[in-house]
Amino acid sequence: MSAVEFNCSGCGKKLFDYDPVTHFRRYKSPVKECPKCGRKYADPRCHEIALEGLPKDIFSVKAHIFLIVLGAIVLYWEATLIGKSELSGIQWLMPGVIVLIGVILLVGGMVEVISILTGIKKKKYDRLTEESKERLKDREYAKTLYGLGYYIPQEYM
Repeated sequence: MSAVEFNCSGCGKKLFDYDPVTHFRRYKSPVKECPKCGRKYADPRCHEIALEGLPKDIFSVKAHIFLIVLGAIVLYWEATLIGKSELSGIQWLMPGVIVLIGVILLVGGMVEVISILTGIKKKKYDRLTEESKERLKDREYAKTLYGLGYYIPQEYM
């Protein structure tokens, strides 16, 4: 993991660390204000869906099927190993952790596939997109984003 330190361009105050490759995407306003000097900055962890869109694989059932299969393989593998060994006391800790990881992968993948197939996940992102469009209707907000380096379509300027 290669964490990047994000500092205020005005006063230099350290605001946060994040990993640009693996960070969790937040879909909300990227406009933040430095608590020390009050200067506005664009938080790279936050994204305006109406401007940037969604990643192409966000509704990928295949990726989540892979997690389900991986979880099932981990559970099968661990059940086979546990059946062949005689464990007692603290020796159950590591196999228990591995079983827990398998269950999380299996159940988490199933929940995601169900939410994609039933449209629950799409409704969530549709709502976030509408919230983003509402924020962009505020011309001052759109100008602030433009000033921070975002491309703003003419309809919002």
